[in-house]
Amino acid sequence: MTIGSIISPQDAGLILRGLRTLELRVNKSAESAKKVADFAENHPKIKSVYYPFSSKNPQLALAKKQMKQGGGLLSIVLDVKDEKQMEVFCDNLERFLMATSWGGYESLVFPLCALAASKSFENPLPWNMVRLYIGLEDADLLIEDLKQALDKI
Repeated sequence: MTIGSIISPQDAGLILRGLRTLELRVNKSAESAKKVADFAENHPKIKSVYYPFSSKNPQLALAKKQMKQGGGLLSIVLDVKDEKQMEVFCDNLERFLMATSWGGYESLVFPLCALAASKSFENPLPWNMVRLYIGLEDADLLIEDLKQALDKI
């Protein structure tokens, strides 16, 4: 009887408020993520970029068949020697918050090496991979931020 079978009026109001701008936010995030992915593909300190609409994606035709756009998430693999360089990169980002809660208005970064100490998580992905969520900030500002952080490694 007390497990909460319905959402609260406050939560319902917040959902309705967010739905009104959802399309605008998703489109802006996807548009900016494409620009960031294009930048990352051509940077010498980035080994690879994982983004559905990347021109280097071997399944680009499939992505375009299944989706209108690539979304706001992408991953990059940095050309670094150790976790210290990963830390320097992430610590020098000024416009990205370190977090894993994708879908908000702010851009986020999460380095996979942050999971290295966890004994309960076996990760088949490269330790030098960084997951980026591109929020609503101007894409050029985010690119400049990535560029200045990459220059420091």
